[in-house]
Amino acid sequence: MNKGLLVQWAIAKVVREARNSLGFSQAQLADFTGLSYPFISEVERGLSGMGVEALLQVAQVLQVDAPELMRRIVEELKRGPERPEKIIGRPRKTEKKAPEPGNAGQRRGKKAAK
Repeated sequence: MNKGLLVQWAIAKVVREARNSLGFSQAQLADFTGLSYPFISEVERGLSGMGVEALLQVAQVLQVDAPELMRRIVEELKRGPERPEKIIGRPRKTEKKAPEPGNAGQRRGKKAAK
C-alpha cells in the first residue's frame, strides 16, 4: 500500500473526528481556517494530503495543539488507517452571496430594461 495514501487516510480520520467533536461543519472549518471548502472535503475523504501550514491552521481552529494533532495522526498510522467511509447524501448548501447593488435583475449579457 502506498505510504502517502495511508498518511492521507490518517489525516482524514483525525481531522474529521476533531471537527465533529466541536460540532463544526466542513464549511465552517473552511471559513475559520481560510482554506477552501472543497479542499477540506477532499482532505476528509482521503483524496488530498495537507501541508504543515494547513495542518497548523486546522489545529488552531480545532483547539488542538499542533503536536497533539500530529500525535493523533501517528497513532492512527500505527493502527493502520482505513479508507475514509463515503458519506452518502448531498453536502449542505452554503449561504448564497447577495447580488451586488446595481446588478439586481440583470442576467449575464443582457441589460436591465430602462
